Amino acid sequence: MHAPTDNNTLSPPPVILPSISLVLPAWNESEVILTAINEADEALRKITDRFEIIVVDDGSTDTTASIVEQVSRTNPSVRLMRHSPNQGYGAALRSGFAAAVNDLVAFTDADCQFDLSELDRFVLLSRRYDIVCGYRIDRKDTALRCLYSKVYNQLVRAFLRTGVRDVDCALKMFHRDVVQNLSISGNGFLVNSELLVQANQQGRSVVEVGVSHRPRTQGSSTVSIRHIPKVLTALARYWWNTVQFPTTASAESPGTQISGPPQRMFGYLQIALLCVAAIFLLTNLGYPLIDRDETRYAEIPREMIATGNWVLPQLNFETYYDKPPLLYWLCAISFTLFGTHEATARVVPACAALTTITATMFFGSRFFDRKIGLLSGVVLMLSIGFAFTSRYLLLDGVLAMFVTLSLFTAYEAIRASDDRQRLHLGWWLLSGICCGLGFLTKGPVAIVLWLPPLFAFAWLSDSVIRPRWWHYAFFGGTVAAIVGPWMIAVTAQDPTFLVEFFYRHNLARFAGEFHAKPFWYFVPVLLIAGHPWSFLTIPYAKFLIGNDEATRRHRSPVIGFLFLWSVWCFVFFSLSRCKLPTYLLPASPAMAVMLAHYLSQVLRDPTNANNLWFARFWSARSATATTCLAGVGFVVFVMYQTGETALSISLWAVVWTALLVSSLLLLADRHHAKTAWVSSTAAAFLFAIMVMHQLLPAYSRSQSLFADTSPLQQRLAVETPSAIATVSHEFSEVPFYLDRDNIPNFAAIDDGKLTDFVTKNENCILVVNDRVASNQLRQFLPTNSQLTDLGRRGPARVYEVHLRSPDARLARTQTPQSQATHQ
Repeated sequence: MHAPTDNNTLSPPPVILPSISLVLPAWNESEVILTAINEADEALRKITDRFEIIVVDDGSTDTTASIVEQVSRTNPSVRLMRHSPNQGYGAALRSGFAAAVNDLVAFTDADCQFDLSELDRFVLLSRRYDIVCGYRIDRKDTALRCLYSKVYNQLVRAFLRTGVRDVDCALKMFHRDVVQNLSISGNGFLVNSELLVQANQQGRSVVEVGVSHRPRTQGSSTVSIRHIPKVLTALARYWWNTVQFPTTASAESPGTQISGPPQRMFGYLQIALLCVAAIFLLTNLGYPLIDRDETRYAEIPREMIATGNWVLPQLNFETYYDKPPLLYWLCAISFTLFGTHEATARVVPACAALTTITATMFFGSRFFDRKIGLLSGVVLMLSIGFAFTSRYLLLDGVLAMFVTLSLFTAYEAIRASDDRQRLHLGWWLLSGICCGLGFLTKGPVAIVLWLPPLFAFAWLSDSVIRPRWWHYAFFGGTVAAIVGPWMIAVTAQDPTFLVEFFYRHNLARFAGEFHAKPFWYFVPVLLIAGHPWSFLTIPYAKFLIGNDEATRRHRSPVIGFLFLWSVWCFVFFSLSRCKLPTYLLPASPAMAVMLAHYLSQVLRDPTNANNLWFARFWSARSATATTCLAGVGFVVFVMYQTGETALSISLWAVVWTALLVSSLLLLADRHHAKTAWVSSTAAAFLFAIMVMHQLLPAYSRSQSLFADTSPLQQRLAVETPSAIATVSHEFSEVPFYLDRDNIPNFAAIDDGKLTDFVTKNENCILVVNDRVASNQLRQFLPTNSQLTDLGRRGPARVYEVHLRSPDARLARTQTPQSQATHQ
């Protein structure tokens, strides 16, 4: 049964057609512009009764403008806007969007490559979406042009996260209120990408629809292969400044930090931290030097004082080509002022580490605020790699100090502010001085670690003052003024020094002549050296690549600078075949500030607690448990290696076992997440104290020939009149501790001078690399030699050699080499 028809039933309301503004950017399109206008007019009349066609003539030198002007006289829907001179594609769209008055705003190129009758689908989709993007279904361009576009689209999707497959398809439709809230800053190839990036950041809805693509039959394309470098450059800079490290992100500038009691409190805490660091670094430095680096770098300055030659570094009184002299000068000055012993040698790297911590906190406070400055000092001081090397006599700690100062001051020099738009020459000069001192510490690596990250940052970032060529020349001149006098002086004494130093100990070392390691070597080194903060690796990587607004607003340009600094250091030393764990030290201050900035967000951001839970809780608890496990492992290792079972060592074993059990139980405690990193920091500090103040000294005493507990100490004491030589190893501690200048070193047992030495000295002592077996050694000694094994300490085995014949000085027995000659 049908319901009766009611003739009075209201009819459905009429469909209100949206009004449309179509923008046609045009430059020298006189051949096709009339066709483009006619096709647009015909297509829009089928869709709506309210539309306008805005032709933006961007400084055409042909008759494009006059043709459009003539059409507009007979067709009121056509409007002409003119630029003079040419301003670019982006400028044309800006003008067109600003002039549009209708509900929907679309744009397409004036080359007739799209069938505008398909705009009806755009209108339908615009009811549900803010932006409708076309993508070309069957492109009619050349294969090469399609390849360029495909690669470009993949790059844009990866870096700018536009989410569309054909970002540069020149047929798009926007709601007018949406498009007029999107700003176009560029005028070139990134216009479409810029619009979509901003739309994503504003949370606008975007949809794609396939469109037909026609071959271009008239006019000519302005895109060619020569534009590729320009496009990639623009893409890199836009990604850096808008997506990755936006210039609008929050970062405090000098003088704008939050004031008041909280900031003063963090200032006092920074001073307290420096006092704690000073106690940690500068006390209990008098345990024996550890072979090989510490003994070498202490003996060279001792020989400087002994010879009075502070220009030419010498080891075993032979020229030592490996490194420049600054570390040796600092140690020699310390020896001169305070006496020659272990503590006065180690005070140099300890002071360098304290200076690095101070600089990191100072600049962390300037870049952000005092809380982040404080956290930077905590992160750096308690990083396992930094803590372990901070009291160790190495070149890398002093180099790290100068590289840190040179890069921090360089950033200060180029950073723009409201009251300064010129490069600050004072900071720039200080950067050059620090880089020059770094060069005097370890060579040109100081410049290599400074120049690429600074140059790349200045080139990429829009938030800094880009140095001019003469700024770099001024910087280079400053470095040369510091390094040049020593180079001239050392060349006067040994003309081969600089050639040997630059070629063999820089280029050849980079190529792998020394300490060759695989490319991935620094990955585990970085994770171990960065403990406990390396447990933030996964959440921090998410922070660096996150695209949500809450994350982006915290990635300020200074984070980009620190990122380039640390990544370049890692990449450079990974490319080098010569690798040692301490090479990454110059990157540690940059990483410390980055992680401190992130930790500050993790610990204080209540609005993003769920996203930061892993970093706030699991990373901290896992780091604590790992530290406790490492504490147990270190104690066991030292007990096994040294045979020491002192009460203090046993107490450490009990403490770390108890802490390990407690840390595992705390993994189930979700109620004290705010204090998770506090407990992890405390465990790391306790671990550093144990290792650096007890276990490492105990280990060094067990390995040294001259510790008070050494059974060889009495026989090799200073009073011993016997002649001594070192064989197949430097053993620099022998001349250092005995304070003797007559201890020769033989690089190998087959050195003929070794036989002469033994022959001339009826009773002598040989300190030999323990990898050399006694029967091997005997082959290269006079046959009437009697070897007495005095014992083994560390890498050394000590022999007493006695010639049994009373006429041993005249009875030179043939060595295997001389026997071969006679045969």
